[in-house]
Amino acid sequence: MKQQMQFLTLSTPDMSVRLTNFGARLVSFSYQGTDCLYGPKTEEELRADTCYCGSICGRVANRIAGGCFELDGLSYELAVNNGPNHLHGGLSGFSDKLWTVESVSDTRAELSYVSPDGEENYPGTVTVHAVYSVEGRSLKLELRAETDAPTLLNLTNHAYWNLSGQGTIDRHLLQVPASAYTPMVANIPTGRIEPVDGSLYDLRTPALLGQRNAEDAISGGYDDNYVLPAHGGVKLAALLTNGIRTLRVLTDAPGIQVYTGDYLPLKRGGVALEAQNYPDSPHRPHFPSIVLRPGERYARTIVWEMD
Repeated sequence: MKQQMQFLTLSTPDMSVRLTNFGARLVSFSYQGTDCLYGPKTEEELRADTCYCGSICGRVANRIAGGCFELDGLSYELAVNNGPNHLHGGLSGFSDKLWTVESVSDTRAELSYVSPDGEENYPGTVTVHAVYSVEGRSLKLELRAETDAPTLLNLTNHAYWNLSGQGTIDRHLLQVPASAYTPMVANIPTGRIEPVDGSLYDLRTPALLGQRNAEDAISGGYDDNYVLPAHGGVKLAALLTNGIRTLRVLTDAPGIQVYTGDYLPLKRGGVALEAQNYPDSPHRPHFPSIVLRPGERYARTIVWEMD
């Protein structure tokens, strides 16, 4: 028998946000009468989703090359579920789990999930808490986690945004205040950190996504990690607008993955702006570490603000 999926609603006078404990997902984000999230809305559609819509991805969001890593002298083999690579936690990551609803009010919901030692072949038992809260025109997600043994952890929310509520994001403008990015080959970073100057990856001024995703430009669309400014605290990571509504994404994460949804059921039906650590960090010691050890506390904050 299937476990129970629950739906929760958080609201302010300015907006309404619908969540589910399935993957601790954002299901809808209604502002000015428009649902600004692309993705499934019903239980049946959510269970059938393969695009991580609105979910918390983990244990490790994004890709690990070859589905393997070493930690403290031990080797671990993970599922390869994206070509030759491990993606978003494996065959059944956090996005496919039923989280526990710890508490809920009109403006705040706390959910938790305990990932047992060996799940998806990751070491250590990890306890994760996700707190969603709303205020005015803002939605905040606070992610906290602890482990009882050394492990890897890189969490993000994988919402796809479409501020028009329908159609594609081709007429949206996207700005990312990052002066560098991590070039990829076959979706895996080369290890270099390069300036965006003079390239199509320069999003420091607003770029029309339909033009940037043209066949003679970014063929196949963006699916790239941007290096955010290194100063601590929550800072602006992306600004998205359709000329009517504007979304600001703020985070304390070191990077943000921009994925323009070119492989969604509706091509470019939404853009994912995933605040997280860099892809393939276990194989790149000069990238920010995603190792979590006993006694340490994982903490990540993501804020979405609407105008």
